[in-house]
Amino acid sequence: MLDILVYLFEHFEELGSNDPQNGLDGSPLSETLIEAGFEREEIDQAFGWLAGLSGERYRAISAPSAGSTRVFSDREYEHLGHDCLNYLFALENQNAVPADLRELIIDRAMAIDELSLEHFKIIVLMVLWSRNQAVDGLLVETLLDDANPVYN
Repeated sequence: MLDILVYLFEHFEELGSNDPQNGLDGSPLSETLIEAGFEREEIDQAFGWLAGLSGERYRAISAPSAGSTRVFSDREYEHLGHDCLNYLFALENQNAVPADLRELIIDRAMAIDELSLEHFKIIVLMVLWSRNQAVDGLLVETLLDDANPVYN
């Protein structure tokens, strides 16, 4: 599924300005993805994941106040792991990820069955992209580097 998200990022720059739930599923985009070699089941999973970016749960969460501390549940810590959490903290400390988007990143990461640091980086990129956040070009290059595959 993550390979579809990367494909969308590389080929459809305007996704962030659209509601992923409206206009993706059943649209010519799904046919384009099939022609690109993706399976219907993977496409449906990717569209479902993208629909979560609109995040009804995300909207229900109030923005963290300055200086607040995020405490992770055991389930979150186990699923995300030390590497992903350190990466997220580093991005927050560098002001690359606003604190309010941290919760959406965590939510979308929790929606992935098997999570590695490489997968987590793609999730961060997709969340930032969907919210039209400025994404440093070097970060994009690092995340999408062909020499560093993110797929199992």
